[in-house]
Amino acid sequence: MAEMEMHLERTVPEILMLGLAMLLLVLDLLLPRGTRKILGVIAIAGTAVTGISLSLLGKGPALAGLFLVDDVAIFFKWLFVVTAVFIFYMAMSYEERIKAWKGEFYTLIAFAVLAMMLLASCSDLISFYVSLEFMAICLYVLAAFAKDERRSVEAGLKYLITGALASGFLLYGMSFLYGATGTTSFAGMADALRGEADVGAYLLVGLAFTIMGLTFKISSLPFHVWAPDVYQGSPAPVTALLAAGSKAAGFVVMLRILLTALGPVKAEWAAFVALLSGLTMIFGNMAAMPQKDIKRLIAYAGIGSAGYLLMGVAAASTLGAGAIMFYLLAYLFGIVGAFLVIIIFSNAEGTDSIEAYAGLSRRSPLLAGTLFIALLSLVGVPPLAGFIAKFYLIAAAVKEGLIVLAIVGLVMAIVTMYYFLLVIKSVYLREPTSDEPIRLDPVTRAVLYTVNVATLFLGIYPGPVTDWVMLIAGELF
Repeated sequence: MAEMEMHLERTVPEILMLGLAMLLLVLDLLLPRGTRKILGVIAIAGTAVTGISLSLLGKGPALAGLFLVDDVAIFFKWLFVVTAVFIFYMAMSYEERIKAWKGEFYTLIAFAVLAMMLLASCSDLISFYVSLEFMAICLYVLAAFAKDERRSVEAGLKYLITGALASGFLLYGMSFLYGATGTTSFAGMADALRGEADVGAYLLVGLAFTIMGLTFKISSLPFHVWAPDVYQGSPAPVTALLAAGSKAAGFVVMLRILLTALGPVKAEWAAFVALLSGLTMIFGNMAAMPQKDIKRLIAYAGIGSAGYLLMGVAAASTLGAGAIMFYLLAYLFGIVGAFLVIIIFSNAEGTDSIEAYAGLSRRSPLLAGTLFIALLSLVGVPPLAGFIAKFYLIAAAVKEGLIVLAIVGLVMAIVTMYYFLLVIKSVYLREPTSDEPIRLDPVTRAVLYTVNVATLFLGIYPGPVTDWVMLIAGELF
């Protein structure tokens, strides 16, 4: 009976990703020294197989109730699988930049994506915390992977220290939540809190500490300080994984805990999350304005994006949750487009300075066009995917009466446009420092076109995708 309740067939995608990570680890030991690009090809093929298995996955609880497969989990697992394919390709393009390169880089990415997939299905505080720390340890090592570079080691150390502090807050919060409800199950917590007229001090303390701990993974206030240094110092594929994958993992957990487990006491946390949302948007976007390094610029813009996504959490509605899912999908293609350009340009010029991007349009129209589309989508300019995403988030806030928060979101969108347009101005209107064209191989061209088409498609014809995510979001309530 106990074995039947495990339902291991519902964990097949995770088993496949674990097998892929172990295979990459063994092959790395057997291959001769030198390039490991073949590992990247195997990783992409293995991840594609994992993606195919998702379409065959049965729904329901698994692992004795610690794990839940529903449409929300499947949506986020698809998101992580697509992210992984792009990150593995970026890693193949970045190998030469790291002196002491080892194939373990691919293994650690596979383990990190596995942890993200587990987080998407967690339905209990215990499985959630174990999966979160599993992902965090992989990301700490990846951030410091370029151990010959001082900035990379510094990034890994800062990420580890701030992560440990956030974990402390999270554990305190979870222990108080357990004390207040008597269970670690998300569904059990919701049942215990449903109909409770008097919310005790234990629950309020647990709520505050848990939310503060979760803000670390989404790089929002008050645990945002790690993002600029870690984004700048980490290898570019790791930065992209942090920006797209880790952030999405943080938000799926936030949706599960706040909307499902703590949904019955929404009134106790919604105002706090709305305050964090507004402050995060203001800080992230204002701090981005003077940045001279493009990775630091995207780090601060990413903090601002976390503020926008928190707007959907504060709305605590189907529209808000669906808008978060659409935003993360649009954000994925914007971030991937921007980081592909950053990696290719950095490989050619050896710098991430915004100044060096002057005249890029004359050296590579495709790279310039990709950066143009990616940045304008992150700003939220129509008809790109980012516009639809921000529109739904602001609409969700307005519908729930969060008018001030919606106004802050609109004003900060204008600020975002200012500092991203400075980059675009440099790319198109300034004289290049070199006339040498930046050459692209056919595969890279195909990947860049794919990302651009996806960003345009989600912006021009969003109807089917928005209907789909709104239907999925309804499962959280």
